[in-house]
Amino acid sequence: MMRIKNRKNSNKPFEKSNPTPKSSKSTKSRGLKMILNDYKPILYFIPLIILISSDDATLLVNEVLIIVFFQLENNLTPFGILLGVSQITKAISLLIFGYLADKFQRKKLLLISSLCWAISDIMISFSESFVMLFTFRVLSSAFAGAAASVILSLLADSFSSDDRGMSFAIWTMISTIGIAIGGMLCSAFNKVTVDFDESADDFIARIANIRSTNSTEIIQQSWQTPFLVFGLFGLGFIFLAMFFKEPKRAAKEKTLADILAYDEVDYSKFYSIKLSDLKYIWKRKTNFFLVVNFFDTILAGMLVGYLIMWISVDMGFDVSDSSSIGYLLLFLIPIIGGLIWGNFFWPKRADEAVKKGKLTARVRTATFLGWVHLPFLLLGFAFIPNYQTMTLFKGAVETTPFTFGVGLTIMGLLIGIGMSFEMAVGPLHYSSMVDVNLPEHRSTMIAAASFMDAIGRALGTTIGAVIMDFFIARNSPSPISETLLFSLITFGVISGLLWLPIYKYANGDFTEVSRILQERKEFLKQQHGISQEE
Repeated sequence: MMRIKNRKNSNKPFEKSNPTPKSSKSTKSRGLKMILNDYKPILYFIPLIILISSDDATLLVNEVLIIVFFQLENNLTPFGILLGVSQITKAISLLIFGYLADKFQRKKLLLISSLCWAISDIMISFSESFVMLFTFRVLSSAFAGAAASVILSLLADSFSSDDRGMSFAIWTMISTIGIAIGGMLCSAFNKVTVDFDESADDFIARIANIRSTNSTEIIQQSWQTPFLVFGLFGLGFIFLAMFFKEPKRAAKEKTLADILAYDEVDYSKFYSIKLSDLKYIWKRKTNFFLVVNFFDTILAGMLVGYLIMWISVDMGFDVSDSSSIGYLLLFLIPIIGGLIWGNFFWPKRADEAVKKGKLTARVRTATFLGWVHLPFLLLGFAFIPNYQTMTLFKGAVETTPFTFGVGLTIMGLLIGIGMSFEMAVGPLHYSSMVDVNLPEHRSTMIAAASFMDAIGRALGTTIGAVIMDFFIARNSPSPISETLLFSLITFGVISGLLWLPIYKYANGDFTEVSRILQERKEFLKQQHGISQEE
């Protein structure tokens, strides 16, 4: 039992935040309370994560209406610059606030960044000029990135070191849900009707058609209202976050859990990041390879950026046709199922292995998944269906409606299996980043990885366009599908190769971090006069 030794000005020992139960009968209920207590931060953060992750969707879904409203159809460059600057600003903000989250009180940073994000979104909803939209959109992206960085830091300290994989899996899934909600809300508020006549035979003519068949007020309300709604909801959820109690830094670390259970022992008073630490952090080889391994996000950037074009133009599906939607669901349902299942199954399995003492289980699992997803995705994307001609494999195989549906189902299953592996790599990547770093360095390194991921997604949209132009110049009927296949063979293989040095160096870095934390545990005991009695 732990007690205080030689403590001046006090006749009683420190009290633990979670005292040991007095009877075994309460063990079961205490276990349930501990689980609920562990997941309480997620309950506080879910609304804010959803709102912040919907940030990109709100702009992308409304891009046509914004182009129509500000009459940008003859010069799309300003809007393209807006998209690029927003992504870069968010990436830089992730990096800066990751460092600040390691140095200062995170709850205050979260409240400030979330408040500024909500106000910026509200101001976007009143934009009457493109300059005003540009200004507040960049600010909104910056503060959204700041809030996301702080939330990731808080989650890292809210879950035990044994459950890190699942904590980041939950983050990934909630973020994905947020993007979907953002898209659905934009669609719900969109009152613009589209009915192209015969004269609307090119992009500029179609934009002019939208403007001529809808009033300016309808167009303006359709794209501005979602920003206003998200901003107002953001203010409400910020009020909820005020009641959130910031977790003690490193309190869930298995090595330090017992000593930091004492309320008066504060890890951050003795250990916080310094600028000089950045050199030490980058000397850790696992850190270097984890950060530079952003190549899998290039493919993700392509898929998100060109998803609608891939489905409608490349594969010829018509979302206004019920028969087309039926075939599309045969393809999409297995993929969605694979994404959800893989996101939770593999991180949970890796966490269970860590609990059994296999410290490198998360890295080992991620290395395996980084390779095994490739053949499934390659086979799936190689189907290259076309709904209009009822053909598969880029027109090489003609089908009946029934066999076309069977082919789509097989394609969806293959991609779904591949995505079930690929989806889990992200949570395992971030949890491994936490494992190989000291508590006061973790937010900075998570932010560095998030920064590179954001750069990877931005590169995906840019590189994807260049590769598509290459295939279009060669009269390819399916340039997006061929671009995805090419990217899997190149960027997918590079990402898989970069997991090999991570696997090589991770065990040594895990061991070093464990040794340092054990030394710090003894130091904290001495500083607070705590001894261990048999």
